[in-house]
Amino acid sequence: MRNYYALFLLLFFISANYAQQTAQTLIVSEAWVNDSEEWSDFQYSGQIIFSLANSNEEGSLKIGNYDFLYDLSGGKARFSNKATYNNAEFAHPRKVQVQTDKQGVVNSTYEGTLIFQSEKDYYSVIAVVTLLEKSGNMLGVKMHLKDSARKEYAFSVKPKS
Repeated sequence: MRNYYALFLLLFFISANYAQQTAQTLIVSEAWVNDSEEWSDFQYSGQIIFSLANSNEEGSLKIGNYDFLYDLSGGKARFSNKATYNNAEFAHPRKVQVQTDKQGVVNSTYEGTLIFQSEKDYYSVIAVVTLLEKSGNMLGVKMHLKDSARKEYAFSVKPKS
């Protein structure tokens, strides 16, 4: 009986650890672009999806949407396969700043590498991403390329149901 109890506890801890490593998928509900100090609504074809994996480095995320990623990078990468623009990974983030506003929203700003990669194609650029979170719930994402802060993007997000 003691062996069954030990086995049950082992399985419980393994399943609890596995549950903590699941990714949180966020769908963009609204998007804005700031171009030369003026914010405006922005529509992209298809859904913009952010995936936050709990097991990765804090602040790392994956982004999916061809039109947005092409616009963000300015189409500078010359990929042999244009589908490489479908996904990018914000990797190796370094926390730059953390602020909490009056409503209790935590703004965590990271600087890291935005990587586009497929079999033959590779392109990377330094990006700045701010994650807006309140009470453990992700509310929004802001981002821009480090060398081009003239154009900034902001998104309100909701969890994928």
